[in-house]
Amino acid sequence: MSKQTLKILVAGSVSGNVKQLCARVNSVNAKSGPFHLLLIPGEVIGANPESWMSLRDGSYTLDVPTYILGATKSAHAPYFAHIVDGQVTDNVTYLGRRGVYTTTNGLSIAYLSGVFGEDMSNDPHCYTESDLNILQAQAGIMSGIDILITAQWPADVLKYVKKPDFPVPEGVPEISHLVNTIKPRYHFVSGPYYERLPYRNHKILHEKATYCTRFISLACAGNKSKSKWLYAFNYVPMKHTSDEELRKQPMETTENPFLEVQKEKNKEEDLKGQHFYSVGDKRKMSAPPAEQREKKKESCWFCLKSPNVEKHLVISVGGSMYLALAKGALRNDHVMIVPTNHIKCQQFLESSQQDDVQKFKRALRTLNRTSKKCTTVFFERSLSTSHMQIHAVPVPRYSVNDIKDVFYTFADKYNLEIQEIPGGEDWQDTVPPGSDYFIAEFENDDKLIFLCSQKVRFPLQFGREVLASEELLNMPRRVSWKECKISKEQEEHDVKQFRKTFAEFDPFKADDSDSDSD
Repeated sequence: MSKQTLKILVAGSVSGNVKQLCARVNSVNAKSGPFHLLLIPGEVIGANPESWMSLRDGSYTLDVPTYILGATKSAHAPYFAHIVDGQVTDNVTYLGRRGVYTTTNGLSIAYLSGVFGEDMSNDPHCYTESDLNILQAQAGIMSGIDILITAQWPADVLKYVKKPDFPVPEGVPEISHLVNTIKPRYHFVSGPYYERLPYRNHKILHEKATYCTRFISLACAGNKSKSKWLYAFNYVPMKHTSDEELRKQPMETTENPFLEVQKEKNKEEDLKGQHFYSVGDKRKMSAPPAEQREKKKESCWFCLKSPNVEKHLVISVGGSMYLALAKGALRNDHVMIVPTNHIKCQQFLESSQQDDVQKFKRALRTLNRTSKKCTTVFFERSLSTSHMQIHAVPVPRYSVNDIKDVFYTFADKYNLEIQEIPGGEDWQDTVPPGSDYFIAEFENDDKLIFLCSQKVRFPLQFGREVLASEELLNMPRRVSWKECKISKEQEEHDVKQFRKTFAEFDPFKADDSDSDSD
C-alpha cells in the first residue's frame, strides 16, 4: 500500500444510535485498521438526545478521528450552538455549516450541513443559496475535491441507471448544481443504502477527459433491516494521484446525470441577469447571454472556476468575493478584491455582493491602519477589463487631501476630467450606464471619479503610476505590473505571510477552508 493511501470509514445517519456506532466502528478499526478518519454525512442526534450527550460526556468513545455534519431539524440545532472550535469530544469534530476541510495528508473534504432553505432563512439547520455560493467558491480555489458529504440527496442522480426497487429521497436541485460545479470524486449522503454507477464529469469528444464521481448513500446506523451503513475504502488523495490514473474510467461509467439540472440553473441565472437595475431603477444595462458568459468564464484569469486562475494567489474567500495578491504587486501587501463569478465592474454588483466588497474593505483598512500605520487607497478601472478588480494598496500615513492632490496632479498631466464624490454619496449616480471609468477611494470614503472618454486616451496604469510616484510610494520603476513579476515561489511566500497577518481581521475567516491534522 502506498504511503499516500488513506483508510477511510463513512457511516450513515446515527439518529441517536451512538452505542451501536461506537461498538461497530471500534471493532472494525481493531480488526482492519487503523483508519485515518470516519465521516458521518447524516443526522447524529435523532430522537435520542441522551445518546448524543453520552458521546459528548465520554460515556461512549470512538477510536477513529470522526467528522460530523450539523443538525437537519430545528429541534437539534441548539445542541450544536455552543460547540467551540468544532470540538465535540477529543476525537469527534463538528465540521460546521459549510466549507472545505483539508487534512495534513492532502485529503480535501467539502461539507454542507442541514437542509435547503430560502436564501433569507435564519433557521440554523438550513443552508441557503449564499452558503452554496460560498462553498463553490471555496472549492474553486482547490486543485480538486476528494470527498463531498451532504445530508441531502441531489436531484436526478438516478438518471442513466436502473431505478432501485425501494423508495429514495426526492433529491434537491441545488445539491445537483453544487456537485456538478465542484465535481468531487466521491459524494456520500445518508438515506437508504445505494451505490450508483460512477458517472463522468466531461462530455465525450467535447471536453478534455477527467475523473469520474461515485455517489454512495448509506443507511442509518444499527437499522433493523441490516442495510449497509458503514463503508470502508482505501483512497489516495487527488494531489498524490497522476492525471493518467485520475482519467481512468470504469467500464460501467455513465453520462453525467446533472446536465439538465445545470441547464435549468443557467436559464434561471440568465433571467436574473437579463437586466441590471441601479438603485431606484434609474437605469438598466442588458447582460450578455449565458453562452457568452460561459465562454468568458472559461478563459478568464479571475473567475475562480476558470482553469486559468492562479489559485496560489488567493488569500481569502468569502461570500461572492475573494481576496488575492496582485500580480506584479506594487508592494508585497498590494491585494485585490475580486468577484468569484464573472462580473465586469462594480456597476453590475448586486447589493449582497456590494456588502461583501465593503466587508473586505473595512478589514483591509483596519489591518493597514493598526498594523502598518498606513492608509489604504482602493482603485478600480473598468476600461479594458472584463472582470472586476478592486486594488487595495497601503500608503504611508499621508492625509487624504495630500493623496488626492497627487491624483489631481497626474489627472492634469493627462487632461482627465475629475469628479469628486464626498463619502456617503452614491458615486454610481455620476457614471452613465455602460460608461468606462476609473475610481479611487480613500480612508474617509471620499472618491475621485474619472470618466474615460474617446476624446482623451486614458492611461491604463494610471492608478499604479499615481501611487508609485515620488510623492507617495516613491517607486517609479514599478508602474508596469509586468516589470514587477516575481517567481511563483515568492508569490506563495507572500500570500502565506499576508494570510497570516490578515487572519485576525478577515471577516470571512469562519468560511475559509481549514488545514489540520487528521
